[in-house]
Amino acid sequence: MNFFLTTYIYPIEEALELSKKLGFKLDNPRTEEEISLVYENIKVSMDSPDEMYKYDNQFRFPIKEIHPDYMSLETNLKTFYQNSSKDKYIEEFYQKNKNDSELLQLAKMWIIARFDDEGTLIELKEDSLKENGLILLEDEHPLVKNSNNLISYSYLLSLLIENDDEDYFGNNFLLHNHSERIRTPKIDKKMNQTILMFLWSIGDSKDCTWFINFPCIKDEIIKKATLIEKNLDKESTETLLYVADLLKTSGQEIKDEKYRLVTYVGILELLLTHNPDFNRFNVEDSISKQFKIKVSTLVYLYSEKQIPIKDIQAKLKDIYNQRSNIAHGNFKELEKYLKKLSKNDEYFDTLITDTLFYIKAVLESYLEDRDFVNFLKNS
Repeated sequence: MNFFLTTYIYPIEEALELSKKLGFKLDNPRTEEEISLVYENIKVSMDSPDEMYKYDNQFRFPIKEIHPDYMSLETNLKTFYQNSSKDKYIEEFYQKNKNDSELLQLAKMWIIARFDDEGTLIELKEDSLKENGLILLEDEHPLVKNSNNLISYSYLLSLLIENDDEDYFGNNFLLHNHSERIRTPKIDKKMNQTILMFLWSIGDSKDCTWFINFPCIKDEIIKKATLIEKNLDKESTETLLYVADLLKTSGQEIKDEKYRLVTYVGILELLLTHNPDFNRFNVEDSISKQFKIKVSTLVYLYSEKQIPIKDIQAKLKDIYNQRSNIAHGNFKELEKYLKKLSKNDEYFDTLITDTLFYIKAVLESYLEDRDFVNFLKNS
């Protein structure tokens, strides 16, 4: 098994299976090699010499307590153990590891996402020692294919577990986008930020408004992972992994917001529209109508009729019109729309966040009742 670091930190007694079919789990580091690897990344990122932070503090904060009222890793870990004193496993974890350094304790409670490399990592280490050179891997190599699938899956699961926060912009819960990144410890702004957010969340262990508060999100992760797993069959696996890959590409590789919007609208079209009869309909007009009617229907039902359907349709009209302006190069029309938004103190980002919410609604509807969504798609 190989692994990625996640944006979650918490001691867990045993691994949580995300997908048996794909071989994905959430876990803490268990072996000395795993713990050492995570520890070295934390130490380099958090405890490098001052000159390494010359141009940016990169969310740096004290490791050792400097004052009881100031945040430090030592102070906040003490608070964490005190707040969790009724949790039997965390009490055991503390008793077992209390003499370790704060950084080592953090390494042991960091949540990692495991994937099955089918034993190829060990083989690669042996081969690299023999050949003393760089080994290039094909896309279908288990280490490449399965790690890429986990990254894509993490974007899909992240979308499904996000709490409809308007600030959600298509991110995922993995720290890095390459499985070998962890083997090159360096100052990592995202890692330090993850630690900082964990320490902030300690203040109130019952505060479940924190997206990164693992005890709060754990049940939702299991619920949505189970829902995905149920649909990983002959009929839907290819579709779900393709959608997951599009979410990954948009969230990880595409920086241009216009391109992202076109990709996200494409996901909705893929899930809900069909090719019209070329002899009877204007193709784009027909797809536009399908898009607005079918997406608004599912979003309205998903919201339990709490969002007025006219509001949904109006927003979908804006989304599809701007998608068409971008796709056809009508940038003057797009510019007019953006100027109108700026006058109302709105931003193009809202189109992205709204579209992501609609994708979530459609995907959950698909996972819950695939037959109904397919019926709607083919109608």
